[in-house]
Amino acid sequence: MTYPKTLIVFLLSFPLFVCAQEPTMTLIGKAPKLKQKTIRLFQTDDYITETQIQIAQTTLDSLGNFKIVVPLRHVEYLSLMVGSVKNPFYAEPNQTYYLDILDESGTEMYYAEPTDTLTLPFRIGRFNYEYNVFTVQNYDKFITGTLREEARKFIAETDSRYVDVTEPFFQQHKTYKLAELVLSSRVMGQKKIFDTYLFNKPILYHHPEYMYFIRSFYGGMMTRMVNISQNETIKRCIQEGGPYDTLVTYVSKLDLMKNQDLAELFIMQGLFELYYSGKFDKTKIESLLNQALSSSKNDEIKKIASNINQLINRLRSGSPAIPFEGKDVEGNTVSLGSFFDKPVYLTFFNPQDAGSIKEIPAIKNLYDKYKKEIYFVSVCSDCTYRSLHDFMQTYQLRWTFLIVDAEVDNQYEVFSYPSAFLLKRQGYFYRSPAELPSQGVEEYLFKVRR
Repeated sequence: MTYPKTLIVFLLSFPLFVCAQEPTMTLIGKAPKLKQKTIRLFQTDDYITETQIQIAQTTLDSLGNFKIVVPLRHVEYLSLMVGSVKNPFYAEPNQTYYLDILDESGTEMYYAEPTDTLTLPFRIGRFNYEYNVFTVQNYDKFITGTLREEARKFIAETDSRYVDVTEPFFQQHKTYKLAELVLSSRVMGQKKIFDTYLFNKPILYHHPEYMYFIRSFYGGMMTRMVNISQNETIKRCIQEGGPYDTLVTYVSKLDLMKNQDLAELFIMQGLFELYYSGKFDKTKIESLLNQALSSSKNDEIKKIASNINQLINRLRSGSPAIPFEGKDVEGNTVSLGSFFDKPVYLTFFNPQDAGSIKEIPAIKNLYDKYKKEIYFVSVCSDCTYRSLHDFMQTYQLRWTFLIVDAEVDNQYEVFSYPSAFLLKRQGYFYRSPAELPSQGVEEYLFKVRR
């Protein structure tokens, strides 16, 4: 049989099409003090909940060498976890990155850039450095709200300096980093900011800087809307748990939305904030999230709703506490699970935070009263060994204090200090979140010890 030439060409070309390789990112590293240990690579699933999903895992060989290769279709903000320490970095498709981990904790980590200094991570790093220098130099004006003219000048100079850089991800990073500066310094009014940065613009669900700007711009807005009489539809939908479609239709028409996808993103952020405000019926908010899962036509919105649901259930009373490890002031590794033979009063604090310091005397009194029946564990993600030691010495504190990675704060959804959780024996949440001493937690300490 004789085949047409066009068919022969198609048959010869087709295997090349299906076998085309997906772009990858390669990470090659050395960690001689961590040989035989496991390291893991994570990406952010969504930037409303900041849910992290593991995409790779490997064990260092006997010399401490490792290599990770993962599919990567577009630029990603990834995190490499060594022990309890997460180190974020920007990664591009078809690039190889080299890494040296110098200490046993994984905190001394150094990335060697690809030889081309014009790579995306290099550009972002340089831009972020310039931005940080500007904010530090103008800190007083940030605080007093008098930064407007300096911000305008810095934005104009930055746009001019990077005018020839056409890489889309970098331009988006620069644009929305500067947009946050515009927002915080009040260079523009709210409506003009919306028109400039959001109206008729693509929604960049997986771009961290875009999503940080979204969270800043719309932060607290749902709460304010619920309390304004003109927004009776929003208030009714929140109080009654729907209908979700009615809420979306109404919000889509607002001046700072004008787009259904943006409206749904705003609603997801708003529901996430309202759930933890303590001012609304949580079952109604859960109902709205479940309706979003079933009725939204946007897969990104469904993913965010699903992640919020998982977070809600993960920290619900009766669920097992999320395991973690930390370091005590002597550098010993201590796991939360080592305390599960008794109830645990777990507090998150910061030694520089006035609220944390205010609660310390009351926690100290409760510790003296219940220390034989309940473990008291306080954790800090922003402490050094020295600062924690000095804090404990200053206030003469004798219960367990641990230094943890900031990821532990994220996992426990700690948005402010101090925060607390009360665990039953075997490590199940009893009060999540728990009251602080000033809020009457002793009633529950008395009950949980039995």
